[in-house]
Amino acid sequence: MLLTILLLLSDLREMAVSIKTKGDVKVIRATEEIKLTRGMILKEGDEIRTGENGYALIKYLEKGIIIEVKSHSSISIPIDTKSRRTGRLRRLKLFFGEIISIIKGKSFEVETPNAVAAVKGTKFSVTHSGDTTRVFVFSGSVKLKNESGEIDINPGEGGICVGDNPPVKTETPKKIQIEFEHGSGNIKILEIEVE
Repeated sequence: MLLTILLLLSDLREMAVSIKTKGDVKVIRATEEIKLTRGMILKEGDEIRTGENGYALIKYLEKGIIIEVKSHSSISIPIDTKSRRTGRLRRLKLFFGEIISIIKGKSFEVETPNAVAAVKGTKFSVTHSGDTTRVFVFSGSVKLKNESGEIDINPGEGGICVGDNPPVKTETPKKIQIEFEHGSGNIKILEIEVE
């Protein structure tokens, strides 16, 4: 049985690389839990979990896809979804927490337990907590959908999906905060006021 698991794991494709980590960040690969470090290759089926002060920046090996994983979040790179042209994965599962995705000219989906945010050439954030998924679009457009319906969300707009209810647009937040680390290691917060 162990040999079978090892053979299956060796066949998993390399999908992304960790380009930055901070604090408590782990990778769950099969039954093994490993500390995520800068430069670590992520494979199909890997789950990334960030703790209270955790943060990770993930770059897909296919150019144009960068994912920022905020603290208290859990994502995975599913095995079953592939790009028809390249065979590369273009889907991410968000179990809980928040990610910010930068997608340049590619189709990409973020799946939460109750909705899917489908994008192309977009910068957007997805947050999932309890039975609620929230999406905010910085640029491009996102289709937020579930079995009950779908909506298109444009730059400066937000959408919410609660449980199995159809997604609806939400009021635009007055301020958006983006945290990043300066080259010297200092944490900076960029605050954007939305008109």
